[in-house]
Amino acid sequence: MNILLTAIGSMSALCIIHKLHKAGCKVIGCDIYPKSWHYEASQCDVFAQAPYANTKEYIPFLLNLAIDNDVRYIFPLTDVEIDIINENRYVFKQAGIVICFSSRKTLSVVRNKLALYDFFKEDKKVLSIPTYTYKDDLSKLMFPCVAKPIKGRSSEGLHYLRNRVQLKAIESLQSYVFQPKIEGQICTVDFVRDVKSDSEFCVPREELLRTKNGAGITVRIFHDEKLEALVDYIGYKLNIQGVINMEFIVSSNSYYLLDINPRFSAGIAFSCNMGYDFIIAHLNCFRSEKIPSPIAFSERIETKYFMEN
Repeated sequence: MNILLTAIGSMSALCIIHKLHKAGCKVIGCDIYPKSWHYEASQCDVFAQAPYANTKEYIPFLLNLAIDNDVRYIFPLTDVEIDIINENRYVFKQAGIVICFSSRKTLSVVRNKLALYDFFKEDKKVLSIPTYTYKDDLSKLMFPCVAKPIKGRSSEGLHYLRNRVQLKAIESLQSYVFQPKIEGQICTVDFVRDVKSDSEFCVPREELLRTKNGAGITVRIFHDEKLEALVDYIGYKLNIQGVINMEFIVSSNSYYLLDINPRFSAGIAFSCNMGYDFIIAHLNCFRSEKIPSPIAFSERIETKYFMEN
């Protein structure tokens, strides 16, 4: 089975490549940078340098690469690519190629921070952080607060504002949402759900050390029945299909929903190290096969390290 991975320079890519190879799959990878710039490219069976996702050349490039290599499934690894491919689903469907991420309807919510807030703001089971836009009366906004691009990714364009002077300095206010800054610990959850069988599994982790763009470097894997039940509920309400990642902030023993990433997280290897193959689970969701059964795992500390090559 041949599978195409986009953006193989992503932090999730190496784990995905290794898991697919272990399952006997052939991996075709692409990235905007040359092969010599990414170790992950050397691990792919085929590699091609891609145009930027926001150019008119991107979709034809991806389609031709898939057809030339007899690809049946595509795993996009970044939000930007998911957005672009989502708009062109029909192109791949006509070619018999399966795009492996949630439905257009689901993405319209999870890829828009205002839509996500609106979806759950009246839901008593999900704690959402109050969210405002330029259309609201921002004179009532409390400081410090957080300004986030409505369709942002990986903390890009995020601002922590201490006063109204900083608020007024933000350009394109209409493309931002504003939220009060809640102090607490960041928790992220890798979650898989198969729509047809309504089967799911998740692994939560507390991010002890993380990069500026939100990637966990040192994490604590843990169990929390309250959080796991909440994640299952959110997955059901949004009709999640495949592997996604949810982010929460823990404050006063409560979990506030921060964000939902409709793709593999940068720390997916942490969850796979627990013994559950999230990569094959994701694939199975789109080839109508059962996902692996839930497993037991114990609390532990996991650390990511980098090696010069």
